[in-house]
Amino acid sequence: MPSVQALGTKQLCLFLLIVTLYLIATVAWFCLAIPPLTDNGSDAHLVGAFAGTALWIVSGYSIVIYVIRNA
Repeated sequence: MPSVQALGTKQLCLFLLIVTLYLIATVAWFCLAIPPLTDNGSDAHLVGAFAGTALWIVSGYSIVIYVIRNA
């Protein structure tokens, strides 16, 4: 049976900080930034909306990989 390591206080604080900042950025991106970018309809704004959403997806997967790797 593999041993289970307890999560240290520093690691837990760092994880909670990262998740909180990710959730704040998610709400800000989808509620404040995306609607004006897609309403305008110009190519530059649509590319910016796509690039920001792609960055959001990559950062989400990075958090998941970080959690799985440290678990």
